[in-house]
Amino acid sequence: MKAHNAKYRVVSNPKTAFTGTLPVEVAPSRYIKGLVKNFETSPGVIVVMLIYIERLLEKMELQYRQVGGTDPILFTSFNAHRIILTTFLVAQKYSEDRNYRLASIAKVGGIEKEELIFLENEFLDFMDFNLHIHEEEFNKYVESAIVFSRQL
Repeated sequence: MKAHNAKYRVVSNPKTAFTGTLPVEVAPSRYIKGLVKNFETSPGVIVVMLIYIERLLEKMELQYRQVGGTDPILFTSFNAHRIILTTFLVAQKYSEDRNYRLASIAKVGGIEKEELIFLENEFLDFMDFNLHIHEEEFNKYVESAIVFSRQL
């Protein structure tokens, strides 16, 4: 499948459960801002979401290589928004005492509730239901975000 990626422009990317049929034109950063705006989200949820995104891409690529795949799994215009929405949902459920209705998150994210349920289950399967994040890993991501924000 041909997809757009900021680093590689047009790339070939294996199809996964998170791959949409059409590319999404909204930039991932703008999509995340929309989620944060619509759902009162702590910065910690965003950090957890970023950790989950990295873990998911690593797990998908590992599984793909185990079945003989050679291409890397990339974060593209076809899969980024579904990955962001799914990891946002799980991070929010895992990190916050207050949780939003699944239908509300799906609507804001631009997909059907049933698809979000499916993607959440796929994500949890890839993670082997292990959502724990060690404090050192969390702090490393926070430090990276601080360094990155200073460069903007």
